[in-house]
Amino acid sequence: MATDRITPDLEDGDGIEPIKETSRGGNEPPAEMNDRPEQNIGYDEAVKGLPLTAEERERAKRESPLSD
Repeated sequence: MATDRITPDLEDGDGIEPIKETSRGGNEPPAEMNDRPEQNIGYDEAVKGLPLTAEERERAKRESPLSD
């Protein structure tokens, strides 16, 4: 028995731009809210499993994309 493959038609001809895929999930805040220094500190503490030292805390703040 032969298998007939159906090729999907990705263009529906309605003239509307297709939705662009992003790497962000639906509930993830925008980058300007997500990359704050406080969040870098929280992430680093979660990975380490312990509170950061003063030096590690300053480094996390400094390396944040949105640091002042």
